[in-house]
Order: sequence, then structure tokens, then C-alpha cells
Amino acid sequence: MEKTDVAIVGAGPVGLTLALALGRAGVNVVVVERDAEINLSPRAMVYLHPLLPDLDRLGLVAGMLKRGFRDDEGLNLHLASTGEVISIPNTALDGIDPFPFNIHLGQGEYCSLVAELLADLDNVDVRSNSEVVTIDDQEATATVHLQVKGVSQALEARYVVGADGGHSVVRASIGASLEGTTWGERFVATNVRFDFRSRGFKSSNMYIDPEIGCIIAQITPDGLWRCTYQESLELPESTVADRIPQHFDRLLGADASVELVDFRPYRMHQRLSSSLRSGHVVLAGDAAHLTNPTGGLGLTTGLYDVLLLEEVLLAVLRGEAGDELLDRYAEERSRVFSHVSSPNATYFKTLVYDTTDPAVVDAQVQPFRDAAKTLEGQRAFLSGLDMVRSPSLTGAHS
Repeated sequence: MEKTDVAIVGAGPVGLTLALALGRAGVNVVVVERDAEINLSPRAMVYLHPLLPDLDRLGLVAGMLKRGFRDDEGLNLHLASTGEVISIPNTALDGIDPFPFNIHLGQGEYCSLVAELLADLDNVDVRSNSEVVTIDDQEATATVHLQVKGVSQALEARYVVGADGGHSVVRASIGASLEGTTWGERFVATNVRFDFRSRGFKSSNMYIDPEIGCIIAQITPDGLWRCTYQESLELPESTVADRIPQHFDRLLGADASVELVDFRPYRMHQRLSSSLRSGHVVLAGDAAHLTNPTGGLGLTTGLYDVLLLEEVLLAVLRGEAGDELLDRYAEERSRVFSHVSSPNATYFKTLVYDTTDPAVVDAQVQPFRDAAKTLEGQRAFLSGLDMVRSPSLTGAHS
């Protein structure tokens, strides 16, 4: 039977980034992925400035900047009812932060970049068309049973990481369930070409309106943009494409010529796995927790899972800590999701899409107005975006 140090199930951004981090530290890693190719449909796309030093350590930032878009303009709240725009630019961090900007890059393009770096590591093997059937957790290792093009295979690992998304087979294998709620609306993420700057939009925008609220962000320097809005679940998903022009007519006017490049409808959740660790199996990313993407806290939280799990797994694999440290990882990342990521994503989703009382909107955006007034306030807000980071569990970066 084939053996490895760590088997990672799922070749999305969380699984691949963890493989890169562990692989560069000398760990033998096998990544197994059910799909044949990287999913390039509209998904997560924002990488916040406090995460960039960690991604740069892994050799990713230069490639991300070549393929994506550098966002110096930060948060921009547009109050549709009054025309007010509240801006907290990333340039407030100039001179005090090594990366005073965010990076916008489609999740699929990010995965392609990481996969290219992994191809240069002899100790990391990424395998597509590999579907997990069961996981047998034993006393000293765990065995992943796979179907690879109709052929049964088995892979023994010291630890298995489930990074296989919201419908995680790994999560099911440990008997865990997703607990929480699902929103009663459908999100529609669109990639389009249109000169949004001509309408007063900046690199990243929250357009606050109970009827046509949306998130608008520039993806590439050559004019590809993301616009994500919500619609009623009573409308059939099969005709989402037919309704997309109606959204842009209401947002921009019937005279706006918007080129639709791609789109993806999906449900939104606020859910946390009942367990993030069992024996030699541990969860990360969407396999561990699901949040609506307003505010960019879905992928961000998953990548911060990677940073802590990298630290913990390296300590355990090297014999510097017992595997009870994985329980502390599970507890800490559950805490961050429950007390930071989920409530903040819920706040932003409700603000942008669901708040109908103008007085309530005014009160909710007042803290952003106050922060935007001074350089100190802007810096304090932007520094707070690191709130989903967990403290070191080993003292490695204390």
C-alpha cells in the first residue's frame, strides 16, 4: 500500500495552499481531487492585505499580481438611497505595511498558480480524477480508499486533511455534520466587462440597497469585473441567465452595454462542522465551515485555517508536540468562525442586501464614516481585517 505523511482531500485553494506550505517544509504530501480540472467558474476572488505576507512566504504574491488586480482603494460603501460613498483606502497603510493593498484574483486562477508551484516539488503529488470512497482511521494512521478511473486504490497517511468543500466526504467519514442556517436567497456571481468606474465605482464596492444591492469588484487590469447580487429562491435557477440583464438594467440603466462573460448561482450558508477533528483526520476550509461571501470572509477564513494547520501539523509530524494539538486547532478555528467570521459576514450581507429602513442603514454605516475621517481611523479599520487570524499554538510566530 502506498504511504505518505499527509493526504489532502480536495484541490481547491485551501487544499493546494496547505500542500504548498507542507511541501516546502519537506513533508511528503498527496493531494487527491475528484474533478478532472480546476474549476474556473466565478467564485471567491479577494485576498486581504494582512494575509499577503503569509502568501508571499510561500512564493505566491508575485504571481498573483501578474495574473490579478492590485486593489489600492480598499473598502467603498455606496448608499444607493443618498448617493453617499464612504471610502477607506488601502493607501492608508503606505509606509507601515509591507503590502498596503489587496489582491483580486479568481479562485480558479489562484489554484492554477499554486498547482504550477507544486509541480516543482518532488515530495508533493496532486492527483485528479480521484474520488474518496471511505476513510479507515486506525491506531497510528488513516487509510484513504479511492476510486481512480474505476480502479480501487488505497493510500495510507499519518494524517488526512479534509479540504473537500461544503459537501465534504471527509467530514461525513468522521460522523460530523454542518450545523447552522442557510439563507433564504440565492446569490448570483457574474463576471462581466463594463466600465464601472464611469459610474463612480472603485476597485471594490458594497452597493447598499434592499432591491439591487450587490458587491462590485475589479478582477483584472483589462476590465473584467465581478458583480454579485441576490435574488429570490422562488425564481427558477434554470432561468438565472435570462434575468441577469434585468439586474444590470436596474443597476446601471438600460443604456449600459454589459458583456456577460460567466456566471454562477449558489446558495449561502452560515454553518460550522460539529467536529473539525477525529483521530488522524482534520478539516479545513469549506469542509469545516461555510459562510456567505459578503466581506470576503469565506476564502479568507479558509486560508487562515491553513496557516494554523501548517504550524500544528509540522509540530506534530516532527515530534515537537502531541497530536492533541490538533484538538486545539479544531477548537480555535471553530471559535474564530463562530465569533468572528460568521457574525461579520452576516452583518455585511444584511447591510448590503436586506436592510430596508434608511435610518438603520445610516446608523450601521456610522462607524465606517467615523473611521474614514482620519488616517488613524482608516489604519485601525484596515488592521482589524486580520481578526480571523489565530494566535500561534506553538509559539512559532509569537
